[in-house]
Parts: sequence; C-alpha cells; structure tokens
Amino acid sequence: MILHLTPFKLIHEVQEEFNTIFPFLRLDFYRMQENEARVPVKKLLGKTVSLRTAGLEKEGILHVHEGMTVAELETAFRKKFQLLLQVSRQSGNVWLETTMTDDWSLQQQNEHGAEITIGTGNRNNK
Repeated sequence: MILHLTPFKLIHEVQEEFNTIFPFLRLDFYRMQENEARVPVKKLLGKTVSLRTAGLEKEGILHVHEGMTVAELETAFRKKFQLLLQVSRQSGNVWLETTMTDDWSLQQQNEHGAEITIGTGNRNNK
C-alpha cells in the first residue's frame, strides 16, 4: 500500500487508509509538548487534526507492506515525515500498544488482533 501524506490531510484519513489493509491495527499520532515542569511529554492528537499540526512540513509517500515491522513503520514516519506515532492492536474491546512486539510484522500484529477479537471459531470451555 502507498500512503500519500500531505500537510492538509487529516489524521483520520490516514488511519482509514491504513485500516483498509490492517483493520485490527490503529495508528495514534502524537506531538511532543512540555508539561508544567518543562519535561517533554507525548500528547495524543485527535482524529480531526491535520498532519501539518502533527508536524508534517512537506508532502510525500510512504510504502507500507505486510512484512514491515511496527518498529520500521514508526521509524519511517518519524525519520521521513517528523511524525510521531504509535501502533496499537485491537484485543477484544480494548486497544493495546504494541511496544513489546514492535519486532512483529504488521501482518502478524493484524492477524493476532483478529484472533483475539473475532476468535478462532466456536469453542466450548469445559
């Protein structure tokens, strides 16, 4: 898949494009801010925020493929576009950050999310 990023594109538009291929993964975008103690902290950005507000200065494309790891995707967004993001995986009704499994491919993450969320068939717990 090719993600075409422009400063005027909204976060939810990127998320929707990504979810056409990886429906059990979510991209959360962040921006660094200082708190009251002047310590840098990540602030989660809303879905209606533009990529320019998130930090994108110029447009470009990013090739995303199933074999790409979460770490590779997050690094590509940061190095190529100066965008901070975290991939989360659906686990039933909750979303879990993939920090402990960043070395898994996007396909592995998505399949694991599907298995947990949808299940692997009808099983009786006896």
